[in-house]
Amino acid sequence: MNILYVTQYFHPEVCAPTNRALANTKFLAKKGHTVTVLTEMPNHPKGIIKKGYKGKIFCKEKLSGINILRTWVHTNPQKNYITRILFYATFMLSGIIAILLNWRKFEIIYVSSPPLFVGGIGIFLKKLFPNSKFIFEIRDLWPDAAIDMGELNNKLAIKVSKKFERKCYENADRIITVTKYFRTKICKKGIPPQIISVVRNGTDIKKWSRKTEIECALPLGENKFTVIYAGNFGLAQGLETILLAAKELSPKQEISIVLIGDGPERELLLQKKEELQLSNVQFVDEVPPDKISSYLSSADCGIVPLVKSEVFKGTIPSKIFDYMACELPILLGVDGEARDIIEKSKGGLYFEPENFIDLAKKILFMQENKEFRQNMKKQGYKYIIKNFDRERKADKIEKILIKMRK
Repeated sequence: MNILYVTQYFHPEVCAPTNRALANTKFLAKKGHTVTVLTEMPNHPKGIIKKGYKGKIFCKEKLSGINILRTWVHTNPQKNYITRILFYATFMLSGIIAILLNWRKFEIIYVSSPPLFVGGIGIFLKKLFPNSKFIFEIRDLWPDAAIDMGELNNKLAIKVSKKFERKCYENADRIITVTKYFRTKICKKGIPPQIISVVRNGTDIKKWSRKTEIECALPLGENKFTVIYAGNFGLAQGLETILLAAKELSPKQEISIVLIGDGPERELLLQKKEELQLSNVQFVDEVPPDKISSYLSSADCGIVPLVKSEVFKGTIPSKIFDYMACELPILLGVDGEARDIIEKSKGGLYFEPENFIDLAKKILFMQENKEFRQNMKKQGYKYIIKNFDRERKADKIEKILIKMRK
């Protein structure tokens, strides 16, 4: 098959969408398919175009048998409603131009959202090339999540966003969601259930497996019980809850909390740390993907938080799978499907989202129960190998695409 894979975020950007897209496209290329990735000039999460890409409108690359077509986007380190709209809209428009200038007879147009704007590329290409199959992947429900979190509150913008969302669904030949909850919600919007498939996220077991030889030293000392968060510092993550939990924990308890990553909320979180005078919290800059498993392997447990929201009950943060692959017990602050996975796997404990007192209590419980933690490591790792190997998930996607082509 000749496949066009559209994703705004891609390697070398460090984020969950990149991990899924890279794994899927590598697998498809390895299976003999011709894969072209349409993506942006790398800038996430700082909003600054990376060295080697500045000043370029389009550029072409090759990676592991994948053809990569990069296009210009309007970026800005300051994240607000206007800069985000410009960021998403410019990728949609420049992406359409880029692919028209480099069009092949793509049998499959695979578009991964969010942002929702990428659906515009799928709709446009489907109208122009009706023999191609438009597959729309939904990794988060937009605009529902933005509305629920208060990021989108303009009545006209909400109305336009919902209408656009509907158009994306109606024009797609197939919809792939990452949770059962998303499938249910989309069906309630009037989309036939028979065109919607669920392919959950997974993890690269080899990449994320626990490192026996630790290549890094976490910054707050070897003798302390170390709790780690590694990922995006965004509004949805609700990382202030971790800082407030740290305030509840006395430095005398020999517990250190390490937050690794970057994102729009980083500066505010650093200010909050100073305001709370937290000596038991350390921030670490973004770590390269090939090094992060060493950091996770050197910690005692990992935190996976999100803000308290009805929409997020259908979200399964992919770092759950990465933590489990590193045999890292999990403290999960996400209700719904993610909680079901943690409880079924016995690989961690649930705390109420945004409840810092509950989180502090669960951290103490983890510290005081070493045997319990050891059992969580084994159970979580065993469960992840059986159910969430990323290559098996990519194989499921390939089977859907082959069926669509017939």
